[in-house]
Parts: sequence; structure tokens; C-alpha cells
Amino acid sequence: MTHDLGSMVAVETLGVDPVPRSRRVMKAGTVFVVWALASASATTPIIGLLLKGMSVGRFTILVSVATLCGLWPGMMMSEMGRDRPVISMVTAKRTFGSAGAAALTALYALVGAAWFGLNTAVGAEIVGALFPGWAGGALIVLGAAQTALVLFGMPLLEKFYRYTGPIFVLCYGVLAYYLFSRYPFSWPMQRGPVAWGRDIDLVLSFSLLAWAYDFPTVTRFCVPRDAAEPALTRWRYRLSAPLGVMSAVLVMGILGLLSLRLAGLWNVALLAKSLPVWGEVAAVGVILAIAHTNAMNLYPAVTKIMMLVDAARVRRSAVQQPFTVIVLGAFSTYLAYAGILHAVQSFLSILGAFLFPFTFILVLDYVLSSTPQASGDQVGGRPGTEPGARAWMALVVLLLGLGLGEWSPPLTGSVARFVPWQMVVAVSAALLYGALRRYLMGESIAGDTPGVVGDE
Repeated sequence: MTHDLGSMVAVETLGVDPVPRSRRVMKAGTVFVVWALASASATTPIIGLLLKGMSVGRFTILVSVATLCGLWPGMMMSEMGRDRPVISMVTAKRTFGSAGAAALTALYALVGAAWFGLNTAVGAEIVGALFPGWAGGALIVLGAAQTALVLFGMPLLEKFYRYTGPIFVLCYGVLAYYLFSRYPFSWPMQRGPVAWGRDIDLVLSFSLLAWAYDFPTVTRFCVPRDAAEPALTRWRYRLSAPLGVMSAVLVMGILGLLSLRLAGLWNVALLAKSLPVWGEVAAVGVILAIAHTNAMNLYPAVTKIMMLVDAARVRRSAVQQPFTVIVLGAFSTYLAYAGILHAVQSFLSILGAFLFPFTFILVLDYVLSSTPQASGDQVGGRPGTEPGARAWMALVVLLLGLGLGEWSPPLTGSVARFVPWQMVVAVSAALLYGALRRYLMGESIAGDTPGVVGDE
């Protein structure tokens, strides 16, 4: 069913099949590098613009608190891939039912395509600013090159991150040096009170909880979880993806704040447009930043479309995944032309309202499950429990969380500033689901010893 995926030049055709044990060799350090570089997009410094007026110290505290808020679901999503070597949306069939998971899969495939278009649009604008007249061509070239990269799947992507990471760090290091040497340095000053609750939600929807549900897409290639493995090893695998994402947000966000303060531009790459040599350095760094991020936008989106293809019981062929990559890559590039960049803030708000409760409900179901099934066709619990009823319950709670997440909280004054409303709603929705599952449906709840599937 697959070509030799150990080769760097083999097109991947794995689809959503469980990753065979022979291919599950990725280590925690590689997971950290993949997600740190995926998070270090050319658009990541825009958080400095969205949080304009915040000091570096307050921003550091904000990112740290946001990391703690989203750490548990991020860790469990990472572990989910090691336990069940399939994408999270396959596992979601067990929680939300086949129809519910299919609808969510289609939505999140569109989200991945939207992020791809958003980042490609930013990259094209930067290249166009550095090299006037190149923006339109850059958008097409970037879209096509990134699509071609994803054709070869995770084996090539892992190597791509490993070998281009140092170049990316060097490019942005040079640009940062240029910023600090050309402009008089001064720290961003705090202007007014921090809306901690709103900003925590914003950071999480921009970073950890925007990525967490795709962690299993990478960690399914990791060394399988072993009951006898040292606790330190298990924690390294749990923490590698979430800390990779948030470390990039911290560094690139600070760079965005400083660039906005010193030069009036959140995007440090644009500062080099007047110097050809620096412009070339900036272009290389930006292109790598775009490619690193969009690989983890397009690749998971492709696996979601493949899941929908499987659900439609379309006969498998070796060309399905490559064809899906090409079509979805072309559609995602079109979104860049359609102007998705101009809707970034509302896009992040809607994304957070939907992803937060979904992630917490899915993770809680994973942790509490007694007999997890990768196929999603069975559920644990007492005899007579109806999978359909339970799936409807999860979907109703998810929609309730979505509605409450978009509703302005009934809080006033200083209290509202410290309440991350979407986080509170997501945690409450998960707890409500757990309570309904335990007491209304009478299911027995197991510990956190999920089974391992797909190791054949």
C-alpha cells in the first residue's frame, strides 16, 4: 500500500492507516524541533502587533501563563499519537461518532487550508516588499513549492526541519542583529492595564491550542509508548510538542514587539528591504519560516481529507494521497489570493471558540477511556451503552461550548480582565461531558492506561 517511505524521494501514500511499528522511530528531540519550527512562522511576530502596548516582561508572563493553561491537553494529544498511531480525527470518531467526526474533520481540513493561505499571503507580501513586483509570482512559487514538499510526507519533512532549522535560526538572528544595530534600542513600555483573560485566549488560539489537535499527526511516528519506559522519557515525549510551539511564540513574539517598538514594523524581515544583501538573507529566512509552518498546515489537512475519502468507502489507490496534496495545496494557495490575511483576528477568535472545547472533550475522553479503539467503532463502558447516544452527547456539549465561547461573559470591571473566557468554557464543557458520561449514562471510568493499536 505504500512506497518505500524511508526514502527521501518516495511519495507518501500512507493515508490514515496506523503507522507500522517499523516506522515508529522518531524521538522527542525531533518532535520538539518540528513543532518549534512549525510554530516559528513569518506571521508569528504579528502577535506583537495584536498585543501592541505590552512590555516584554508582561508578554513573557502572558506566554508562560498561557502555556500552563494549555499544557495538559497539549501533552495528552502528544501521548495520543504514541498510543494510537493514527491522526486525532480517527480517534475522534470514538468520541463524536462517525458522522460528527466527519463534519469536524472537514471543518479542520478547511482550517489547515486557511492557515496555509494566510502564511503564504504573508510570505508573498514580504518577498514583494523586499523585491518589488515579485509578490504575485512569489505567491504562486511559494504555494507550489510547499505543496511539492508535502507530497513526500513525514519522512522528508522530518529531514527538512532538521537540516533547514539552523539556516532559519541564522537568518532571523542576522535580521535581529540588523534591527538592534540600526535602530536606537529601547524596551517596549507597558501602556495601560493588561486584559489577561482575553490575551491568554488570543495567544492559545494563535499557538498551542491551534496546533494541539494535530500533534498526533507527528507523534504517531514516535517510538511507541512502553509501560516499562522511564518516567523522564515519557515526560520528554509529552512536553516536546507543546514546549516546542510555545518557545517559538515567546521568541518570535518578543522579536515582533521589539521591531514594532524600534522601527514601527512588527515584521523584522521588512526592515531589510533597502539593503539588497540583507534583503536576500531576509527572503531566505522568510521562505523557510513559511515552509516550516505550512508543511504542518497542509500535511495534517491532507490526512483529514484522506479520512473523509475512507469514510466514503472510495476504493484505495496509490495516487489518492498525492492527488489530494496537489488539489488542497492549489485551493489553499487560492485562499491567499482571496484575501484571508485581512480577516486574521476574527479568524483566530472563531478558531479558538471551536477548537478549545473540542480539544478538551477529546482529551478527556481519551484519558478516561477503558477500551480505546483506533477505528472509532466501539466504546467502552457498561453493556448496553449506546455509542450513538454518547456521540450526540459529546456533540451537544461541544456546540454548547462553542456558543458560550463566542458569548461575552457576564463579568464586569477588573474580574473580566483576568478570566480567559474561552478556556473557562472549554474546561467546563469537558467536565460537563465527563459528568454526563459518568452519571447520566452510567459508564465505568478507567485510569489513564490507554491501549496501543496499530503496531503491526
